[in-house]
Amino acid sequence: MAEASFEMALDRMFAEAPAFPDAELFALRCEERLDRGWAFRRFLIGGLGAVGGLIGAAQLLGSGFFGRMNGYSAVSGVALHNAMMQVLPPGMAQQLDISSETIWMSAALAAVAVGLAVTRLVREI
Repeated sequence: MAEASFEMALDRMFAEAPAFPDAELFALRCEERLDRGWAFRRFLIGGLGAVGGLIGAAQLLGSGFFGRMNGYSAVSGVALHNAMMQVLPPGMAQQLDISSETIWMSAALAAVAVGLAVTRLVREI
């Protein structure tokens, strides 16, 4: 029985942290240090993200990506126009002049909408 009471007393001693007179000042200094670190981290992450974005844009420009996309866009525009001529009545097909730029812009806006929806979903979880 002496061992059980000794263990309980030992648990009680370690469960209660001793109070120091400068505990509030120490906590305040720790919080200030943590806040300073986050400001620097945010600046560093943002700066490195901007540099990475510039490098990625330079790689896209250098690889001829946009030239290939214009070629695909022209081909898809012709295919869409031919499909519209077959499906829609002749008068309506000529009134709806949908270019390939319109299709790419619609796809880009749809991608932005999906990105915003995912962002909202992540914030809600």
